[in-house]
Amino acid sequence: MTTAHHPSEELWQDYRSGQLDAASRWILEGHLAVCRDCSARGLAQASSEEGFFPHLPAPALPGSILSSLLARVRQVPSLAPPKIGSESLPIPAAFWPLLPQLPSGGWRGALTPGFRYLDIPLPEGPHLYLIHLRRGRRFPRHGHVGNERSVVLCGGLRDGVKILEAGDFDEATTDRIHRPWALPDEDCWILASLQGTLRFTGWRGWLQALMT
Repeated sequence: MTTAHHPSEELWQDYRSGQLDAASRWILEGHLAVCRDCSARGLAQASSEEGFFPHLPAPALPGSILSSLLARVRQVPSLAPPKIGSESLPIPAAFWPLLPQLPSGGWRGALTPGFRYLDIPLPEGPHLYLIHLRRGRRFPRHGHVGNERSVVLCGGLRDGVKILEAGDFDEATTDRIHRPWALPDEDCWILASLQGTLRFTGWRGWLQALMT
């Protein structure tokens, strides 16, 4: 699959050096699972740089670190689709080995019909979230206290003039106010890491202020 939006070179350098937090690593590996361009670049670098993925166990042949990961994430796993309780998630098989263990329940919303998210606990660092936005639904207008990084797992998302589809990476910094919405033909599923919290605008912002 060819994707249109990629992590920056600076992020890849942090990834290779082991400086990224766990949540951001999940996001970048989700992108790498389906992005042919980044995979090809990584393979070229792995041939000359031992340890493209320093946080993974080293294989027997140092030059095959990236090849080993790509083989793992691109094969159709023998596992069943990921589930939350009894609900099977319609996420492409390429992403199944990359999803961390999902909690059995606890979907939340933002007082928005057609939107829900699941907080995936990690030992440390920013939170990781699985987000489900029904087709054609908008997420409330908001900003960020810290950076948000995300990868689209399936479906599509419009954010301003940008359209994000499966495998596309996005990063929202603290100076960005936006209101993304799912494309009208398919539900959108996203894996996102978030530093801090969201800052809602409008009446949700007033309510958020009252609750903090």
